[in-house]
Amino acid sequence: MKNSFATEVQLLSDVAKVFAESLNLEETLMSILRSLDTHLRLQRGTITLLDPETETIQIKVAHGLSERSKSEGRYKVGEGITGRVVQTGEAIVVPDIAKDPRFLHRTRSRETARGKKTAFFCVPIKLEGRTVGALSVDQQAGRSDDFDARLRLLNIISTMVAQAVKLNKMVESERALLRDENVRLRRELKTRFDIHNMVGKSNAMQEVYRLIEQVADSNATVLIRGETGTGKDLVAHAIHYYSLRSDKPFVKVNCTALPDTLLESELFGHEKGAFTGAAERKLGRFERAEGGTIFLDEIGDFPPSLQVKLLRVIQAKEFDRVGGVETIKANVRVIVATHKNLEEQITQGGFRSDLYYRINVFPIYLPPLRERKDDIMLLADHFLEKFAQENGKRITRISTPAIEMLTRYHWPGNIRELENCLERAVLLCEDDVIRSEHLPPSLQMIHKGDTTAKPSFTEIIANKEKELIVDALKKCGGQQRKAAQELGITERILGYKIHKYGILPKYI
Repeated sequence: MKNSFATEVQLLSDVAKVFAESLNLEETLMSILRSLDTHLRLQRGTITLLDPETETIQIKVAHGLSERSKSEGRYKVGEGITGRVVQTGEAIVVPDIAKDPRFLHRTRSRETARGKKTAFFCVPIKLEGRTVGALSVDQQAGRSDDFDARLRLLNIISTMVAQAVKLNKMVESERALLRDENVRLRRELKTRFDIHNMVGKSNAMQEVYRLIEQVADSNATVLIRGETGTGKDLVAHAIHYYSLRSDKPFVKVNCTALPDTLLESELFGHEKGAFTGAAERKLGRFERAEGGTIFLDEIGDFPPSLQVKLLRVIQAKEFDRVGGVETIKANVRVIVATHKNLEEQITQGGFRSDLYYRINVFPIYLPPLRERKDDIMLLADHFLEKFAQENGKRITRISTPAIEMLTRYHWPGNIRELENCLERAVLLCEDDVIRSEHLPPSLQMIHKGDTTAKPSFTEIIANKEKELIVDALKKCGGQQRKAAQELGITERILGYKIHKYGILPKYI
């Protein structure tokens, strides 16, 4: 009795350990059957699970059965002993299967030795009050066997099996949510960086769109050139999400954001112990981008000491981790960007000419904002809508004087400066119209042809007065009488101001 008790304790301990070894349901259930065989010496054992959609009970894992026998072990609810246990939720014990007519022998695996009895135990697997399957075992039966004790033990094991099933359902549900979320985010990214969603209708941008479409489906290395703030990262994203690699990773690296000592490890990874602080192996950005695209922003700042290694990745599609001896293949599309004059850097010895020729396979030039004046208001309206929504404000338009300021300014900071300008304006605006006073002082101009001189106090007042008159005329459909009432002045004074500022009411 004591020996039997010790066996049961050891069995339960082994089954409990199984849960910490794997989250894979089939591996967990197979390990449970192996533990049962080790401690109870099974002839056969099966764990069957119910498919609620087809109402079919099928063997999930088995011990002592061939793959063919396992595949034939299917039952309907209520059919045979297994089907009966699943239907009723009650265990069934058969002291001698040779004498029980309920056996269907679907698996054709039982051959009872002469003079030997085989006992059969089948217990339900219950989860949250519902029977989801059955645990069954065949054992050689002796005269002194305690069937009740064995049944109690198997009921405990079936409870643990139910927990494994529950854990698997939770893991699968979480994985499904993560997969759906991943698909949703990728779809959003693809939509966001679709060429047709990029803002800009000027001829210069139409040429950029044409080049993106031409190169996207290839594996060619792309060099994106342009001043800071022109949107080079958006073009890199568009190339990736327009390509055949769009369902693979897009990994961005800013070459100026990391010191030279860390950049090599960040790009190519390192082995454990490669340097002080390398406590474990680390995968680099090139490995994380496998099958997808890596975007190296500001390649002009790439350290000369690493340029040979980068050249090898682009040219031979292989690299070594820091401190490693194994050569790693890299199936990665490379896109680089810079605002610097690489040709000048080559002359000065700061950039390798062979690397330059490798990255300059397909150059795309992004023009500065001052060369695409037609896009300024398209971008301004886009940013206005974006920041108004983010800040919960109902701002509907930009006033005429403010539009003039935006379109006359030379925008040395390009699109990034325009975006920051509109964000500031939205935060300052308490009305439904962005006005000139909401724009930064750098945009205040004296004359149409002068984009640098600062305005005087008189000119600021005149600009504000003109802006108020234009807004009132727009609101009143160009009718001067109503506009004068709106402004709280006489129609004669309004007429004088309209003439003074050259306003044409009928074109408002």
